[in-house]
Amino acid sequence: MKTKQMSETQPKEEFLESLANGLKVLNIFGAGAYTLTIQETAEHLDVTRAAARRLVLTLEKLGYLQQIGRQFSLTPKVLDLGYAYFSSLGLHDLMRPIMQEIAAEIGETCSLGVLDGQHIVFVAREETGRLLKLDLNVGSRLPAYAHSMGQVLLAGLDKDGLDRYFQQATLKPLTPYTYTSKTALKDLLKKVREQGYSISVSELVEGFAGVSIPVATASGEVLAGLGVSMVLGSRGQAYLEERVLPVLLAAAPRIRAAIPDRGR
Repeated sequence: MKTKQMSETQPKEEFLESLANGLKVLNIFGAGAYTLTIQETAEHLDVTRAAARRLVLTLEKLGYLQQIGRQFSLTPKVLDLGYAYFSSLGLHDLMRPIMQEIAAEIGETCSLGVLDGQHIVFVAREETGRLLKLDLNVGSRLPAYAHSMGQVLLAGLDKDGLDRYFQQATLKPLTPYTYTSKTALKDLLKKVREQGYSISVSELVEGFAGVSIPVATASGEVLAGLGVSMVLGSRGQAYLEERVLPVLLAAAPRIRAAIPDRGR
């Protein structure tokens, strides 16, 4: 309907049907399809098979789709489109004062990250004057399953999204404490979802720990993860639960109030 109205109110040459159909292909995956053939794409869009072939091969050439046999599936590059949303939303600007306060109160770096396929990507960090720091920067990527921020982001996925993650995930034993069982990780993510935070100790690297909470809208849509990572040293899990976690949880209402709600 929207396409018809647009074509009626604007000169035909200002509406690119091929671009519209290319975006529709990406939306088909967003509606729950994991893979598509050229024929299925043609049927979804009600176009010829030749037209559907040009669309999917163009998206593959641009890096948004990958082909395995006759099947096409999304690649993490589609998240570049999502990063544009984060930029337009000004998520870093909204979170920066809160992140600065958290970093100052705890004395550790506070980070903001998003999920990119099987990894988290740091999109903002607020440092402290502490000499001993993790060697991580904006743009750094870490396996989601072995990091507290990744765990809150995975816990925020819907069932289809989580199923897709586990279909592709390879859970390597990075330390003796890493979750390598998909069943155990699913149970952990259920717990993280229910409690609203994740505490990770020595799962990524022995001696390193992290505490993270989801950055979510009032309706519960998880946009990013916010967390503190540190060299644990002589401090134990009790320090994370009693000193770090309360600071993050106290910030959660302010985060929800700061984020515009897109609705569902």
